[in-house]
Formats: sequence, C-alpha cells, structure tokens
Amino acid sequence: MGLLRVRRKELGRVAHKSLQLVFPRDLLSANIMPKPTFLLTNDDGINVYFIQALAKSLIQYGNVYVAAPAQEQSWVGRRITRSAEVSVSRYNKIPGVTAWEINGTPSDSVNIALSYLLPEQPNVIVSGINVGWNAMLPLLFSSGTVAGALEGAVWGIPSVALSMHLHEEDFEAVKQDSINPPAHIRARVDIAAKLGAEFAASKVGTDNLNHTVFNINFPTSPKPDTPWINTQPGQIDMGSLFAETRPGHYAFQYTEDTKKTAPSGLPSDFEVFSAGNISLSKLDFNKLG
Repeated sequence: MGLLRVRRKELGRVAHKSLQLVFPRDLLSANIMPKPTFLLTNDDGINVYFIQALAKSLIQYGNVYVAAPAQEQSWVGRRITRSAEVSVSRYNKIPGVTAWEINGTPSDSVNIALSYLLPEQPNVIVSGINVGWNAMLPLLFSSGTVAGALEGAVWGIPSVALSMHLHEEDFEAVKQDSINPPAHIRARVDIAAKLGAEFAASKVGTDNLNHTVFNINFPTSPKPDTPWINTQPGQIDMGSLFAETRPGHYAFQYTEDTKKTAPSGLPSDFEVFSAGNISLSKLDFNKLG
C-alpha cells in the first residue's frame, strides 16, 4: 500500500470522482524505515523556479537527487544524445539536494543519473513541474517532461510527470524570467509542488507500478483541496507543426486552434484540467509483453 493511505471510490472504475490524499508525515520522521529516494528531472532546465520548488517540497519525504538539463529541452520527446558527448556538472543552488546540471535531454539526464550518479536506485522518479500542460496524444509523445518519466519506467521505477497549465500572459511572464517569475505564479507553483511531492511520496513501496507513469496536469490555479480526477489522454488533430518562411524553408509553429476529441470511458485529461481540476492519467506499461 506504500506510505500513503488513499481513501477513494475505485479509481479507474468511477469517472469524475476526486482523489483524497492523506499522508502520515510522522512515519518518515520515525526510525521505522529508511528514507525513500527520489530522482527529479525536467525539460525546462535546472534553473527554472518550477523544478526548484518541487525539489524543496520533496525534501520532507526523503532523499532528493536532481539530474536535469542545463538548458530548455521542450518538445524533444525521448531523444537520446547519440552524436555528441554529454557533460555533467555538480549544481549547488538547491539547499539540501544533491544535483547535477546535464548538457543533454531529460532522457539523457535520467539514464546517466541511474547509470553513474546515484548511490542507489530511487524509489520514484519525478519529472517536472513543466511550464505549461502536457496532455493528449500525440503531445505526450513530444513532451520532454513525460519522456523523463518514461525513462524511469523503462528502468522499472514508478515515475510521475507533473505539468501545470498557464494562461498566455503568465506563460510569457515565465519565459521572460523563469528563475524568479511573478509572485502570484510562484504561489501557484508552490501549491502544485506540494501536491505533486505528496503524490510522488504515496507511490513509494507500492506494488505493481514498476513500469508505470502517472501523468498529472495541474490547472492554472490549483488549491490544496482541488479535486483529483482520473483521466485518459484525449486526442488532438494537430496537422502541420511548421509554417513556410520562404520557399523550401519551414519553421516550427504550434497553434492550439486544433480539433480535440474526448475519449470514451474516463474523461479527457485536457477537459479536466481546463475545468480547474487536477488530471491524473495512469500510463501502465506493465500490461505490455
């Protein structure tokens, strides 16, 4: 059952039901069991406020290691750096956390950390918090944040991908200063970080999650009591991702003015976080093979 007791109504069977989490914090402080270990990565870069807030929230639950890209790596999917060396440097700007700045992708970061950097295999891998949402197919396959969690699942480690929807003006504000964004954004990120860390801690010691990714999308303004709703990835018809800039030359151009289709059964991840709730999609690869 792990460290977290979950009071719920058959998650996965009842759609649109909220998830109520209760974490016995005194359990970790007691010498009943060793502290769990978490590996944290992202695709926006190690300096971004979002990942640092998450690292600080995770510290209360165990030992935290960070292995994250030195620069933004959005839209890289599961890219592995094959034709160049990947450099790794210690990063000392997150108090209480052992961290490395990696000149590569999220998948590079997790793979190298698990192979060479960590003293032990982590209990849970956490990727995020992403600046912006990560929902619907095929966007999940393009996301560096989700890819970091997928790399953990490849290694047989329960993994969590965290993303947060931002209004356009807030998104632009973060792009202007991702290290110290406006106070109202930091306050919302801090709440998402606390909730995300609590959820990740709930997966420590849970059976049958070795090859599982939990893809979580927070709404723009999450609250401590915002409902968690089980979802599945919706569908989106993206069409072309490029615009012709001059004959024979094309530049990336993404627009949200695309057709979205809700799946049958559980509600769509996009639909849920757009309505102000927390979307929780379980990507279970244990059933394959």
